[in-house]
Formats: sequence, C-alpha cells, structure tokens
Amino acid sequence: MLKTALTARLAIDHPIIQAGMAADCGVELAAAVSNAGALGTVGTIGRTPDGLEQELARMKAATGRPWSVNIVTFDWAPFAGSLLDLTIAAQPPSITLSFGDPLPALERCLAAGIPAIVQVQDFAAASAVLTAGPAAIVVQGNEAGGHTGRRGTLSFAAQVLDQAGDVPVVVAGGVATGRGLAAALAMGASGVLMGTRFKATHEFGGPSTGLLEEQRSSIVQSNGDNTVWDEITDIALGMQWPRAIAGRVLANRFTEKWLGQQEALRKEVAAQEQMFAWTAANNSSPETVLNWAGESSGLVHQVLPAADVVARTAAEAEQLLRDASRVLEPVPASS
Repeated sequence: MLKTALTARLAIDHPIIQAGMAADCGVELAAAVSNAGALGTVGTIGRTPDGLEQELARMKAATGRPWSVNIVTFDWAPFAGSLLDLTIAAQPPSITLSFGDPLPALERCLAAGIPAIVQVQDFAAASAVLTAGPAAIVVQGNEAGGHTGRRGTLSFAAQVLDQAGDVPVVVAGGVATGRGLAAALAMGASGVLMGTRFKATHEFGGPSTGLLEEQRSSIVQSNGDNTVWDEITDIALGMQWPRAIAGRVLANRFTEKWLGQQEALRKEVAAQEQMFAWTAANNSSPETVLNWAGESSGLVHQVLPAADVVARTAAEAEQLLRDASRVLEPVPASS
C-alpha cells in the first residue's frame, strides 16, 4: 500500500483525490470513491443551497470514510457565499477550494477547524497559498479537463514541489492511471487528483450531464488528441472567467463551428436573457454537447465502477514504483 504525507494528513488509504466536477459529482460517486479508500468529493457548482444541504446529509449517511466538498471561490459563482456557509456549518472532513481568491475561504476553514485543500493554476497563486496553512495544495496543469490554466503539469508541479516544504503536493492534469500516480510520487508529490477518469465511471452523473452515455463513450473513444482548450465554452455559458483560465472539452461540431469566432458567439449569447439559456438551446445533442474532459481521455479505455478505478490506479502505481527501484545500483557496503 502507498503511504504518503497526503494519506497521513487526510486519513485515507490511497493517495488519490476525485475531482469535484460541479453538481455532477454527487453522493453516488463521492461515496464510492471514499469507501474505496481514496478521497471522494461532492461538487457544488450548479447546486442551490437547499440542494447542497440535502446532498451533504446524504453523504454523511453514505460513508464513514473521509470525504471533501469542492467550493469555487469566484465571487460571481452562483450562491458562492451561501454554499461555503452551508459547507462549513456541516463540518465535512475537508473542503477543497478552487479558482478565484481562495485565501478568505481558506482562513474561514482553518478557523472552523476544517482541513482545506487548495487547487492552483499558476505559481503566484501557489506561493500565496503555501504560506496560508492548507492541508494540501493541488497543482493543476493545462492538460486537465474542465477549467484550468496555462501551465503544463510536469514543470509546474516540480516548481511548486521545490517551494512546498511540508505541505503535501497533489498533481492534477493528465493523470488517469497508475502511471501518472507513480510519476507524481517519484517526483516527490504526495498524490494525484483525477477528474476525466472518474467521469468515465458508472457512478458519475448529475443535472448537467445530459447525454451521459454519449459523453462517456466519447471519452473512451478519444485518443487524447481531440481536446480543445478555449474560452468559447464560457462564452457559450454566459460566464466570464479570468483570461488565464479556459475550459477543456472534447472536440465536436460546437468547437469546430466556434473556434476563432469568439465575438460572433458572444453576440449570439448576449441576446439571451438568462445564463445557460444559449447552451440549453444549442448544446443538447451528442455533436454539440460540452463534454468536459482532458488529455488523459486517451488513457481511458472503458467505463468502470469508481472503486475499480481506485484499486487499479493504486495497484499499478505500487508495482511501477517497485519495478523502478531496479534501475538503482546497490550501494556498496562500507568497509
């Protein structure tokens, strides 16, 4: 079994965190991951306060293992303040903070005695977070699915590891198998966070995953080359993210039509009176749906139970690390 600073700090068996992919990560997925010995995460974007309150109660009943709740800390995120208030009041085993300025929310988590895991997309943010007392820091590279920054995973993770001290570093972006976990541990990280791999599980699904079977099938069929990272995803949704952040999805007719046509798309969406109205009308078929997924899609070859993903990833990483030790020459005994 793999033991790291992350497993010790979060009291989990395997150094694997399931990404909090909005409201599509509910109790079914999060509890399955936690019950398998990793850290399951309940997503909050797309939930109302009442809906989140019910989901947190269900999660407490579904597992006695550690779990987390993902909070997006942009001020404009729907119900952002209320969702954080509810989550802190519920006293989950941990809270994961992503995007925006996480420091005020991190301070509140620490004051409430709740370990906070903070995800960052650039070195400036990492430097600020490392001095603020996180339970762990997640270094998210550009290869990740969904919203991510510009930095590549490997060099960004190495840079943060040089500065992290005793804060566990978790690698995200491009990881879907034990090879990625083994590579992260070999470079000194304490674990990995996976999203795309957990999207292709039987337990994943929620209010925004229309055409779920088609989305899973597209991930399994992907060779990893057909992803697009661009602001058109957020223009379509009527959302304004910082320039350094964009969404990665699998390419389809939507991306083919609108790449390079950002201003034209912006005008179409602006004519709608409500957020998400344009996507509801225009992204409702397998050819146009926003299928959030990363480059690790090329490593996903079948839809599995979440517990199998955890077990296979951990076992493969452990075997690879044992095999890797064979490249080291024995140290001669001193005379």
